[in-house]
Amino acid sequence: MVIFYVLLVMAVLLSCLFIFMQNEKQPLLSLFLKGIASISVLILGLYASYKSGLILWREGILFLIGLLFCLFGDVLLALLEFKTENKYNVINLGSASFFMAHIFFALALILIINNTLAISLCCLFGLLMVAIIYFMQKPMKLDYNKSCSSILIYTFGLSTTLALSVANLIVCGFSTFGLILMIGLTLFFLSDLVLSVIYFKEGSSRKLYYTNYTLYYLAITLIAVSFIAF
Repeated sequence: MVIFYVLLVMAVLLSCLFIFMQNEKQPLLSLFLKGIASISVLILGLYASYKSGLILWREGILFLIGLLFCLFGDVLLALLEFKTENKYNVINLGSASFFMAHIFFALALILIINNTLAISLCCLFGLLMVAIIYFMQKPMKLDYNKSCSSILIYTFGLSTTLALSVANLIVCGFSTFGLILMIGLTLFFLSDLVLSVIYFKEGSSRKLYYTNYTLYYLAITLIAVSFIAF
């Protein structure tokens, strides 16, 4: 377990380094630090799944592929710091990558839960959240613009995965793995709520990035940590 804790400390420290050093005036440095932080979390997840034996199961492979897509999404969204004229194209690509991450997380959870009724209810929750996010645009003064479709599709994946993590605790019973995973996915959900304000609300504060990144790196780190308790 010593190696696990060393990797955990490294992931936390590198994530903190990125969060405090990220700067729109130094996009290359931010991209590098963000990539290193995300890679460290992926390595933590790989070792945790190896140590617990999760990597030998289909569920483990799916979870790890999900983390890999998170890494891709991180790199893609970091390109926004370069003041690209194709802002919405970058956001759409990033959303697609994170959507795939949640698809793989969801598939892993579906295999674990193996309960048609629970899975169906989770999908209905995902659809409900899509409707809420869509109709809350005006009250929240958000403008999804050319990213509306990709945001709504991503919302379905994100919300369904979160619901599946709750269903896992209900159907399969309380477990350390299930609890940590649910907390991680809840923080993931909250980080994206903050991110939607950053990207789609005019005049949003740059300081919100600190909140978003803190929630996000806590989220993926907890997801990776949960593998050790499988």
